[in-house]
Amino acid sequence: VMSGAKFIKALKNSLLVSITSALITTVLAFILAYTIYYTRLPGIWKKTVNFVALLPMLLPTITYGFAIIYSFGKQGLLTRLFGHEIYMYGYPGLTLGYVIYTIPTAFMLIYNTMGYIDKKFGLVSKLMGDNALSNFNISVLRPLWGTLATSMIQSFFLSFTDFGIPASVGGRVNTIAGLLYEEMLGSIPDFNRGAVVAIAMLMPSIISIAILK
Repeated sequence: VMSGAKFIKALKNSLLVSITSALITTVLAFILAYTIYYTRLPGIWKKTVNFVALLPMLLPTITYGFAIIYSFGKQGLLTRLFGHEIYMYGYPGLTLGYVIYTIPTAFMLIYNTMGYIDKKFGLVSKLMGDNALSNFNISVLRPLWGTLATSMIQSFFLSFTDFGIPASVGGRVNTIAGLLYEEMLGSIPDFNRGAVVAIAMLMPSIISIAILK
């Protein structure tokens, strides 16, 4: 199974899109959490940011795929508004869908950790004459390194194992989750081959836990 071209291609696709979306998700989640804790944005807007960041948790993943189709497809809302279709199948659709899917988890991790950061570190850093970049690194980034790593790994694993989004907007890009579905529930089910694919999907989880430890 693992030496087959189809498996290797699906694995590469899953790794590429999952890593890309995990990076984007972590950066966006950090910006959203930073907006709430470190800016002077009015309270109502901070509540709105918090609500929007957590909203995707209420919906199943396949819904994100349909939302992308109804927004960017040939008859989609945004396509009709702007008169131009933005191709959102394959890698673009998968990346966007995974970002929407994983941002609530990443946001909660970073948001909760930021609540424990002592803002006096930033004040002391300024008094010591540090420039803005050094101040940002010392008082915000450094205390968050562990959480940012956790956020990225968690986002990667959620994306890597999801089936709903590839099923709706994957197009011709095969993923490891789609391959597992095909082996276990396809026209000719093969549970032996499916078991191998399932074990392969479990490996990133084991590696992630090892990295975090």
